[in-house]
Amino acid sequence: MIIILVFILKGNLFIMAFQHLSFEERIKIEDYLEQGLNQSQIALKLGRNRSTISREIKRNVPDYNPLSIANVRYLGSSANNVANLRRSNIGLTTKLNKNRKIIVEEHLKRKWSPEQIANGLKRTLKVSTNTIYNWIYERKLDFRIKDLRLRGRRYKKHYKGRLLRKEESKMMKAHSIEKRPVRANNRREFGHWEVDTVLSSRSSNHCLATFVERKTRLYYAIKIKSRSAEQFAVAMDTFMSKFTGSVKSITCDHGSEFISGLLISQFEAEYGINVYFAHPYSPHERGCNEYHNHLLREYFPKKTNFKNVTAKKILYAINEINERPRKTLKWKNANFKFNQLAENLY
Repeated sequence: MIIILVFILKGNLFIMAFQHLSFEERIKIEDYLEQGLNQSQIALKLGRNRSTISREIKRNVPDYNPLSIANVRYLGSSANNVANLRRSNIGLTTKLNKNRKIIVEEHLKRKWSPEQIANGLKRTLKVSTNTIYNWIYERKLDFRIKDLRLRGRRYKKHYKGRLLRKEESKMMKAHSIEKRPVRANNRREFGHWEVDTVLSSRSSNHCLATFVERKTRLYYAIKIKSRSAEQFAVAMDTFMSKFTGSVKSITCDHGSEFISGLLISQFEAEYGINVYFAHPYSPHERGCNEYHNHLLREYFPKKTNFKNVTAKKILYAINEINERPRKTLKWKNANFKFNQLAENLY
């Protein structure tokens, strides 16, 4: 795209042509930066002014800081898309006003995703997910793109080789997840929970016993003094007293806190629930619980010592997670769906 500038200076007519950077040039900028060339060298190679290269990088790299060595990479394809978006928006008015800005920033800081904000607050905001992403990219919000959940996180490759496994005991086989009813597996029935523990830093034995209801995704956590069967029994008493009538089964892994045959028999007899064990090395069989534990880590990172964390802070984090609108719940939140189904039991 070429822009023609016409101006008059001291009675003389001047015509000046300005050409936007092309897609090919942006790809070359990306390559040159990867090779370690500075902006002056890149400008020389492309036959461009140094200020053009500097402005291009600054405008198309989120959180650009020329003094930082931890900048987000310049990507030619992304920069071209953003540049085209800016051109298409020339002359358009923005939907971002003071009220929308306050609401979106508040929920971003509460760790809601742009998709959750756009759909969970649809009647209030009336904007799309992409619009919110564009506001962040264009720095119209006081929020950095790399502070979004999963920004830049790389997924680890799962080991697909053959793992050595101990032969399961009779108790484990009798309570295998394979015996869990289909209506619990496909989440059609309410009251089936997954259970796990979230550990402190190595300096402390304190941890959290976590529970998530499979159908509504309601999440709950209880602080215990150690990862032991005795302490988990205490957590179960607290959990069952709070969710009386809403628990039909729990599914756990082969952790030391869960594998006491005496304890399992006690749970089933005392609470009238079924206990199931996932297969060894199969966290995907309790994927819902694993995912929610990951969400909780946003409030309590891995080096957290739960001995120093109050129950009030834990409940606050849990409620924040349960109040987020969920796509899988048709943009209702877990608290709403759980209370709705729990009321139908009585």
